[in-house]
Amino acid sequence: MLPPIPNRLSRIDATTLDQHFFLQPTDACFYIWEYTRRVGYHASPTNSLIANFKKKPLRIVDNPPEQSHKQRAIHHCAAALRALIERSWLETQATLVPVPGSKLPGHPDHDDRLIQLLQRAFQNYALDARPLIEQTQSTRADHERSARQRFDELIEITRINEAAAQPTRPILVVVDDVLNTGKHFKVAEQLLAQRFPSATIRGLFLARCRHQSAAPASP
Repeated sequence: MLPPIPNRLSRIDATTLDQHFFLQPTDACFYIWEYTRRVGYHASPTNSLIANFKKKPLRIVDNPPEQSHKQRAIHHCAAALRALIERSWLETQATLVPVPGSKLPGHPDHDDRLIQLLQRAFQNYALDARPLIEQTQSTRADHERSARQRFDELIEITRINEAAAQPTRPILVVVDDVLNTGKHFKVAEQLLAQRFPSATIRGLFLARCRHQSAAPASP
């Protein structure tokens, strides 16, 4: 089962900001669905969708059913973006900036799922989507670590891709699959603001990570 596509994007606000440690009240971050951490793919249609969207290339390379699950997830997310983002605004105002994956191009597990997503979502649009942010080395993904990578560690190995840094549209939209702490968005925002000081920077996520509330204490 796939999660239904909502009528509009949701925005991080005062009721959700404290669940995303690095975000500030001035950050404009938008999302489609809500994802619950540490409960598995079976917990909700969104959890299943994100799990399929994130399937590793090495896991699915010789597994057609797994490849099909991933492509179905990309297709559904693309349909949501196409339905929720106004074409005229996208074609005139926005440059889309996918967050780089943890593995560099050439690594067996390099995953270009965000590029695939944007190209499929906005096929036949006058799309400006570019890898303006890149990492200088492959790392372990945060969700695979016992201790998450620190902000200063991530920004040290992240840079502007100058080969793609020709003039942009006025709004830079940092695109990622899941908003958790907001660390990757803030690294991208800091680098983009330094390189393009006149640009407005926003975040766009397939899902925001909703943290389960603690269970009530027993009487």
